[in-house]
Amino acid sequence: MKKNNPVLCVSILILGLMAFGFVNRSTSESNKVSIPDNLNLASNQSPSQHMDFRYFADYIYDVGTRFGPIKKEDLNKVTSFSDLIDDDDAKKIVTYKFVEVIVIENDKESNTRESGNSGELTSAQLNLLKRSDYSTNLKIRADVMQKNSHTGELENSYWTPHLTIVPEKQAVYVHGKDALMEFLRENSKVSWVNVVEDKLKSARLYFTVTKNGTIENVALDSSSNFPEVDQRMIELIKQTLGKWHPAVNTKGEKVDQELVLSFGLMGC
Repeated sequence: MKKNNPVLCVSILILGLMAFGFVNRSTSESNKVSIPDNLNLASNQSPSQHMDFRYFADYIYDVGTRFGPIKKEDLNKVTSFSDLIDDDDAKKIVTYKFVEVIVIENDKESNTRESGNSGELTSAQLNLLKRSDYSTNLKIRADVMQKNSHTGELENSYWTPHLTIVPEKQAVYVHGKDALMEFLRENSKVSWVNVVEDKLKSARLYFTVTKNGTIENVALDSSSNFPEVDQRMIELIKQTLGKWHPAVNTKGEKVDQELVLSFGLMGC
């Protein structure tokens, strides 16, 4: 019987263990998957869906009249300056020094004006108010002496109510004002992408809703300082064509009405 060589057996055993370790390590290495550091495994959206639009929703303020609305029929009933302000404010006034009715044109005081020295409006002032048509913008300035509500002392002061004459029923967007504002916001997003907030200005866009419900006379009165925003707002107002109920006067007749879209920074 042939005897086993102890040295040879040990050598074979060592070689076998080394070979097994090499094979096992190679298999483990081959099963590894290399993942690039910049790969986002959770991302399955297109680049456009990650875009930050910097959308200034709060910078589209209002669609309405230029100044505080007053109906034509109500304006025809005015006889004094106190009829144009709140009762509590009127009670503060002790004496009137000067009152002037001024027509505002292109956002500037025009030469169409009438003045007086009393709280009771003069016949010329009343005639100016009565002959002013719908969408006329007015400023009424009164220089007065009034009682200080804290000290009770008399002091010089003034009041400048600004008014826009409106029909009995104003022009309205067919789906309501909230829907109109949402339409303007949602469809102007892209134009706000490059807006720099500290360079943004107060902007106004005038347009007329005709008695036929069409949109005419769309004109930019003041720019937001970003032409792409201005142009987009012009386009969107024009897209509302055929989606307005026209204004109606006290006789039930449809009439034109000028409205204003205010956007950009809030301003007067």
